[in-house]
Amino acid sequence: MKSFGRERVLDGVDLTVPAGAITVLLGPSGAGKTVTISHVVGLLSPDRGAVYIGDRNLVALGDAELNEVRQSMAVVLQGTLPFTCGLFFSLTVYENVAFALRQRNRWSEERVRQVTMEYLGMVGLADRAGDMPEHLSAGMCKRVAIARALALEARIVLIDDFDSGIDGVRLSLLCGMITEIQRETGATFLVSTHHMSAARRLADYVAVIHDGRIVASGEAEAVLGSSDPLVRQLVAGDTSGPIQLADV
Repeated sequence: MKSFGRERVLDGVDLTVPAGAITVLLGPSGAGKTVTISHVVGLLSPDRGAVYIGDRNLVALGDAELNEVRQSMAVVLQGTLPFTCGLFFSLTVYENVAFALRQRNRWSEERVRQVTMEYLGMVGLADRAGDMPEHLSAGMCKRVAIARALALEARIVLIDDFDSGIDGVRLSLLCGMITEIQRETGATFLVSTHHMSAARRLADYVAVIHDGRIVASGEAEAVLGSSDPLVRQLVAGDTSGPIQLADV
């Protein structure tokens, strides 16, 4: 459970993310996706409950232990200037990716450059390596952040608001790339989105969140084929159902 002042933002989030697979956290805007992922990263602590990464409860860890757990993670956050997607706006696109690699590895500068350019190429931004993030669109910033996260080859990858600012074609291409990388590495992915096409392309497992509660979870095919009215409305994009304008 998590509240900000009098507003209860999370209430009943019972979420299991299976290891070695892609779990999609699916829900409308304002459902609690970002707050949930912030708990998994350890940026927020629940008012009541626990957050486990493996057998370690983040709520019980000190700063040093929490940072140790974070070393196994790569994270793409939602945000606003000057920290959109967690990028450093004082660094170039290249340096945003290279900086993270230098922090995690004792690599030669040549290897850092090779890996940085490889992953920028994967997201279609190798030719923008020398640009500052402020000169990129929101979708490009998201793609830089995704390149940085994937380049770290972390065991746990968290991508919040995956589809934000990314057009349909590039979104499909990114889905294919992430799926391929996950299959090659066996890493655990947790990706939040409200985009049904992305969810279908990515998910091995799906958890549906609404009003701060997990209302359905399990294998993707079973959840996306659920008869639950809220899930069916999300899947179909229907205007009739429990989700209305006041909720988004």
